[in-house]
Amino acid sequence: MSKKEAKAAPKNKGGQPTKYTKELADFICEKVATHSCGLMKLCKMYPEMPHHDSIFLWRYVHPEFSEQYAKAKLKQADLLAEEIIDISDDSAHDTTTTEDGKVVPNTELVARSRLRVDTRKWLASKLLPKQYGDKMILEQKTEENENLKREIKELRERLDEKNKKDY
Repeated sequence: MSKKEAKAAPKNKGGQPTKYTKELADFICEKVATHSCGLMKLCKMYPEMPHHDSIFLWRYVHPEFSEQYAKAKLKQADLLAEEIIDISDDSAHDTTTTEDGKVVPNTELVARSRLRVDTRKWLASKLLPKQYGDKMILEQKTEENENLKREIKELRERLDEKNKKDY
């Protein structure tokens, strides 16, 4: 769907849901893949997009759209990871100057930046856990579980041996 066509289509204000088309599905997935904001905000930003409830329904009803949307969300995870770097490297307003000329840290901005980074890290880890998740913790837990299984097996063998009866 071209930008002109997309802008020409009026936003559905209620009543009958927007009709699913391949072109509209492509447009939605393009916006999801190229923006770090959520679907509700995207629907408000782009009036040519249907209501987010319609999009959720389409994901359920149209398996091809569900797959395409999932791929767009994976692309969005990469975008979130890129934004983490940008937010972390931006120190432009980390300090402010008071009226008497004293330079002080802008703790509110630093805290907001930390929240923005943490939110993106969390979301990226949920969208692409193998790439952005806590893989080390998972591997460590697997190793711990194997050690516990081995210890339980040894304990069971010792108990069986201790309680063995000759009949």
